[in-house]
Amino acid sequence: MGDSNHPGSKSFNLLMENGKIQKKLKDLKRKIENRYSFKRVVMVLMIAVIATLLLGTYKINEIKTRSYTVYYGDEEVGTVRKKEEALKVIEDIKTILSNTYDSEIVLGKDIRFENTHAKDESLVSAKELKSNIQSNMTFLVSGYELLVDDKEVGFCKSKEELEDILQTIKKPYLNTTNENSDIIDVSFVEDVKIKQKDIPLNKINDKEELLQYIQTGTEEEKIHVVEVGESLWTIAEIYDMSVEELVKANPDKNPEKLQIGDEVKLMVPKSLITVATIEEVEYTDEVDYEVKIEYDDDMYKTQSDVKVKGSEGETKYFSRITKHNGVKVEEDILKEEVIKEPVDELVVKGTKELPKTAATGVFLMPTRGSLSSRYGMRNGRMHYGLDIATRTGTPIKAADGGKVVYAGWKGSYGYMVEINHENGYTTRYAHCSSMDVKVGQRVYKGQVIARVGNTGRSTGPHLHFEVLKNGRNRNPASYVY
Repeated sequence: MGDSNHPGSKSFNLLMENGKIQKKLKDLKRKIENRYSFKRVVMVLMIAVIATLLLGTYKINEIKTRSYTVYYGDEEVGTVRKKEEALKVIEDIKTILSNTYDSEIVLGKDIRFENTHAKDESLVSAKELKSNIQSNMTFLVSGYELLVDDKEVGFCKSKEELEDILQTIKKPYLNTTNENSDIIDVSFVEDVKIKQKDIPLNKINDKEELLQYIQTGTEEEKIHVVEVGESLWTIAEIYDMSVEELVKANPDKNPEKLQIGDEVKLMVPKSLITVATIEEVEYTDEVDYEVKIEYDDDMYKTQSDVKVKGSEGETKYFSRITKHNGVKVEEDILKEEVIKEPVDELVVKGTKELPKTAATGVFLMPTRGSLSSRYGMRNGRMHYGLDIATRTGTPIKAADGGKVVYAGWKGSYGYMVEINHENGYTTRYAHCSSMDVKVGQRVYKGQVIARVGNTGRSTGPHLHFEVLKNGRNRNPASYVY
């Protein structure tokens, strides 16, 4: 039997004791680990439950407060729970405007939405939203614009109104009053287009006002060259204008003294749209005859005679005529037929130099002095000449070349010389003191024919000078220089 006091026994016993202790320690450790593992699980479960509850609460609140901030253009106009609320307000506004202005309305700004969250008390009512939008509103109406060469001319609500205006502009040129003419095409010279467009309401034109503007929208200056027999009155009638308008446009012209070749300014309304017509027409026209000259050495240069009288011919034409607003701008003759040939006129002209005594057709003042009496009424009686007061004996010269047909005493005229200038004109020189020519004598322009005197019915020395054309007195002041 072993001794318990033996050193080996002591070691063994000590080992045994250590083993038990270690076992107890392991058991204790296991118990502690199990205990704390359970608490951890419980803790995790509690946290999970709390998180789930919080998430659920957040989710419910997030769904409940979902909403949209509404913008009209760049302006915030309110917050709504659903987009449909704002869209319905917009449609209501458009319906009211469409009914008010009898036209389709296009809002000038867009509606847009931004996601947000808001409590019920932060939302706007439909009435508030409508008011906010209207306070920031600009809108357009759907209409149509008329473009001429890509330039805006006017606007109407409907395409039909603009088409009716264009048809009205064409209408005067659709028919011809000439039974021998057929219109084969009517169009516009300019590029005329109708285009749909959203337009501010205040730009919509009244149909009749737009038509008038197109027809008389601008003015261009036109010149009329005066022809034989024309006056401001006849020119005004040609252009359907008043004489007052022509006088105002021509302040530098004397209406009573228009001359052939004068240029008269016209202010003629010009349509913004030009109607071009093409018509085929059959007509006859006169053909001018030619004037041929034959020379005769036995005739003076100022003399001429028609040896063969000319006559106009006649030709029938079939042509295509292009007109702009009724005015011919081009003619293409397709066919022509001579009905009557013209007969040339033959004129014989003289080549012989004029004698010194031949009339020049221009009168000079027969003497120099002061004008004492004009042509016209004087003391209740007609005074047919010019009275030129000067000293007795002052030379009197022939106003133009011609033949002396009277030289002697002539009653109240006293001593008088009368010259026939052989061109329809006659001149008289009265109250002479003496005469230097005889009847039948030919005189030249500027030749001294008599001297100033105070003979006949006279109140002092002067020359009484008369001009007659085809036997009728004329105002000498209009002829002498």
